[in-house]
Amino acid sequence: MNLPETRQQKNLLFDFYEVLLTAKQREVFTMHYMEDHSLAEIGDFMGITPQAVADMLKRVNGRLNHYDKLLGMTEKFKNQQALATKINLALDDLEQNPMETGAIIAQIRRLLNNLTSNL
Repeated sequence: MNLPETRQQKNLLFDFYEVLLTAKQREVFTMHYMEDHSLAEIGDFMGITPQAVADMLKRVNGRLNHYDKLLGMTEKFKNQQALATKINLALDDLEQNPMETGAIIAQIRRLLNNLTSNL
């Protein structure tokens, strides 16, 4: 897994489980992974050492992974996204068939897009 995928995975975990973290843990995670602050910058801002920031990030990542192993939300999300992609591809195929009505397909696509945007 390369760095952007790792960061993307961490952000996905955070999206699902951030409410289970303390306010300080959420703040440190956000500053580092979403706002790209260095450990030293975060440490200066929070009045702790860069090593303490690194330790906290390690604990937060471990906690997020633990929650995901227990609850499996990211895997469910990825499976739903894959299914939505397959459905969209099937709808594309149906649109190319002149025997099908475009209005029904357009309605199904709108519903599917609403479903995936609310996941």
